[in-house]
Amino acid sequence: MFNPGGALRSPHVQTILGSRGRGYWVRRRATPLLAVAEQQIITTSDGVQLEAWSSLQADPAPGIILIHGWLGHADSSYVLSSASELYRHGFSVIRLNLRDHGETAHLNEEMFHSARTAEVVDAVLQIKRAASGPVGVAGFSLGGNFALRVARDTGLPAVAICPAIDPPASMVSIDSGFAAYRLFFLLKWQRALKQKESAFPHRYEFAEARNLKTVADLTDLFVREHTDYPDTDSYLAAYTLTGNALRDTQATVIYAEDDPVIPAAGFDQLPSGIETIASRHGGHCAFIRDIRKPTWVDDYLVRHFDARLRT
Repeated sequence: MFNPGGALRSPHVQTILGSRGRGYWVRRRATPLLAVAEQQIITTSDGVQLEAWSSLQADPAPGIILIHGWLGHADSSYVLSSASELYRHGFSVIRLNLRDHGETAHLNEEMFHSARTAEVVDAVLQIKRAASGPVGVAGFSLGGNFALRVARDTGLPAVAICPAIDPPASMVSIDSGFAAYRLFFLLKWQRALKQKESAFPHRYEFAEARNLKTVADLTDLFVREHTDYPDTDSYLAAYTLTGNALRDTQATVIYAEDDPVIPAAGFDQLPSGIETIASRHGGHCAFIRDIRKPTWVDDYLVRHFDARLRT
């Protein structure tokens, strides 16, 4: 099990390194993966366009679809770290960008929101149909939430790392916890809104959003003006995965008890089909043992999908 030493026992050190602090080393390890990566634009049955980056093995191989977290992208350090290790061990890897993430704000006029399950499921199934071998899914944070919904709707084997299973609790944690995380998410969200505004200036104007100071206030404004949900509670409930939302679903959840973004409460009450792996340390989607080497999660994903897809 993951058991770091020294400063790496701090959840904040883990989280910051996982998001920002080891990009140079991750990209060095990802060189073979990135050298063969090809962009693909997937058009769903509803006409939604999602971007994927495929790094395929030369011979038929199992494929792993990786889904980044909220306001992340296919090149986020934690995604590239896992992708490069999976690719090195013979898996084909497809890094999927959610709507409006990465540099894709221009692909769809309607905005991303976290309850858009159908388009992600559709894209995953298209990737599966084109694959040369069996396919699994892994996601991080909000991407872990999506991975669990994909598993529920498709039956594909899935691993969710620090998934946002209780969005209201995560929002409270971000707004009331270490201020740096609130500022990080606010600034990234406001930057994403600016990109959307630039792509569709006739449709969007986000001056009010740029003045808000909490994720909760920005969420309230976003739901009211840019979704069909009657209120924020209804919107959050649409992708909350506690209670019976994952009944009869088979998947694996990895979480850290010291995660400063996703509260650990609730993971021990998931349905019996969800295998849960709790770590005392790890921060948010990090689990770093050495900034120059694969993470504990990277190694786990290789072992897990070896067992699920190669036997």
